[in-house]
Amino acid sequence: MPPGIDPALADWTPRPAVGKAEPWERMTDKDWIDPRFRDMNTGPFLNCTMQYPLGKGRETIYKATVVRVGAKDEFAAVFDRSTMRVSAAWAGGYLNHSDRRFGLLNTPTPKGEMLFANAAGPGWADPNGTWDAPKPFTAPLRKEWAKYRGLYVHGSRVVFSYTVNGRDVLESVALGATKSGKQVPLRTIEVQPGTAAVTPAPARVRNNTPAREIKSPLPVQIVEPFENEAVSVKGNSLADLTKGGPKRWGDPIVTQLVRGKPAGAFAVDTLTIPYKNRFGALFFCTGVDFLKDGRIAMCTCHGDVWLVTVDEKEGTCSWQRYATGLYHPLGLKVVDGKVVVLERGQLTRLHDLNADGEADFYECVSNDWHTGAGEHSYDTCLETDPEGNFYFFKTGDTHLPSGGTLIRVTKDGAKAEVFCTGFRHPIGMGMSPTGVLTGADQEGNWMPATRIDQYRKGGFYGDMRGHHRATPPTTYNNPLCWLPREVDNSAGGQVWVPKGAFGPLAGLPLHLSYGRCRPYVLLRQELSDGSAQGGVAGLGIQFLSGVCRGRFGPDGNLYACGLNGWQTAAQADGCLQRVRYTGQPLDVATGLEVRGNVLKLTFARPLDPKSIAVTDNYRCAWWNYRWSGEYGSKRWKPSDPTAEGQDDVPVQSATLSTDGRTLELTFAALKPVMQMQVGYNVKAADGAAVTGSVVLTINSTK
Repeated sequence: MPPGIDPALADWTPRPAVGKAEPWERMTDKDWIDPRFRDMNTGPFLNCTMQYPLGKGRETIYKATVVRVGAKDEFAAVFDRSTMRVSAAWAGGYLNHSDRRFGLLNTPTPKGEMLFANAAGPGWADPNGTWDAPKPFTAPLRKEWAKYRGLYVHGSRVVFSYTVNGRDVLESVALGATKSGKQVPLRTIEVQPGTAAVTPAPARVRNNTPAREIKSPLPVQIVEPFENEAVSVKGNSLADLTKGGPKRWGDPIVTQLVRGKPAGAFAVDTLTIPYKNRFGALFFCTGVDFLKDGRIAMCTCHGDVWLVTVDEKEGTCSWQRYATGLYHPLGLKVVDGKVVVLERGQLTRLHDLNADGEADFYECVSNDWHTGAGEHSYDTCLETDPEGNFYFFKTGDTHLPSGGTLIRVTKDGAKAEVFCTGFRHPIGMGMSPTGVLTGADQEGNWMPATRIDQYRKGGFYGDMRGHHRATPPTTYNNPLCWLPREVDNSAGGQVWVPKGAFGPLAGLPLHLSYGRCRPYVLLRQELSDGSAQGGVAGLGIQFLSGVCRGRFGPDGNLYACGLNGWQTAAQADGCLQRVRYTGQPLDVATGLEVRGNVLKLTFARPLDPKSIAVTDNYRCAWWNYRWSGEYGSKRWKPSDPTAEGQDDVPVQSATLSTDGRTLELTFAALKPVMQMQVGYNVKAADGAAVTGSVVLTINSTK
């Protein structure tokens, strides 16, 4: 084990570089300690996986919402979104957070004195009046028993909405007063009209307090104090708090739009992030998309969604805090004009009920998959296919049925299913306009190098810990391409260039490198069996942070966001940057094809036939990796699988197509190989230098 790596996190930690390397490549866990999340105002609630003391041990609530009770955090309570129960409450503070890895390896615990704590279990009896349910509660109860609909925010109040046995229920915890004037937390439940009998479990069980069945078909309100004192109940119905409340976050924060100077074919603008702000909000940016009116929606890993308005004339960006308290949101998509966010354990649609620029209803589209206690087990990315179905990764927690898988959720949220398996820790995905689904996983155990894939339903993509098959597989679906560390040590997502944008790159996918903070053109060759092979070529752009998401805006420009983390070249916590095409020549490969012993590379503009004919203008090599449970892989020679290193592969001859744009390189023999690098130093037809390289994988020469 390399020094500086936490043994408990070894399977999920990139190995520090040795020898000659950038400082960030040598970082370890001690470099990623950051206490700032402790001071962030996360709003009236926080979704998380949390633990609290129970007896001599601890209880874990996997899909928890922790609610602040009182303006000064006098009390707090945790609601279990899997079982519809207030599981615990405490006095004297809110939550303790970890400082590890920027606060992103974090299982919060209560800050204060426990008032009560329950073992995890159903909050209501099932339709037959029983309480039996499979443990642990990493996934929700059966939908006919209970279904979580979402939560409303009204000022400091949080109101949960769910169904039990088909009846709608609203529930909230807030401060109330005893008859002596003492402030105590109260649980209020409003059961809406219906024919089914329902039986709630008391939040605080005293002396084996029996559950009380509610048989009335009329609306019923229950008020339960958490302390042994009678209370006076005042205030509006919970239903009155579900129509949109007052603004919580005030006016937008205004920053500068910094326009970048053109550098060749591109210019990179920076939408300055308000890193220092009155909320202590952190900007580790993880998802971006556009509303119909042109505003940008962006989420951050520590739980926020922001709406950004760009004023081109004034050169400003206005940042409105839109939603808070989300659980590691690592994907965002605007669907039918609404912001949909992928939290850990839940797909959430945000509604601004009173059009004041802040979300009031956090609707649960789906949470029908398992959430475990692994602190590194994030849910990542969010894409939709042409039919509107959602796709995302559930990483880690491979002991659970959905761990290490790619999940598809129907547009209406009614069904969540495993689409394919065998994932380690992917944080990047892409979807073409025609429904081609791609993604990338990271170097590590069972991942000899970063790999970009084109996914098929039922496929297996490498990590044996998450194969989820009765018979363990002996191989994997081939990737579109492997990537060596110096090209991409940790991959982000992909984004397709729309028609009419980016000149010769229109219609092509781009690949984003979180580790190197760079974009690449992703070159794809469709094969006869329906799979694909290809490679990447660099665009010469450097972002401020580890880019993982990109969307093209209505202006035809690429908007990319990213974050800092472990082993990335990031210079800032996060970034939101815009890439503009200048119209200047773009000297990059835009197509790739392998046939027999010939590699064809198509370029964006014609090349000079004399310079390309000189075989010394090319430097080509190839190597393989070893697929194993070890972390990553060394390079192994195709000529001798027992020998470390790589083989040079000389170009025998080079010719051009009649239009001058396709370079045909002939080799003595091409064969399937995991990694090939083709470097070139030639000229364009106008005499300009064209230098660069393509890194590719050959799965087939047919």
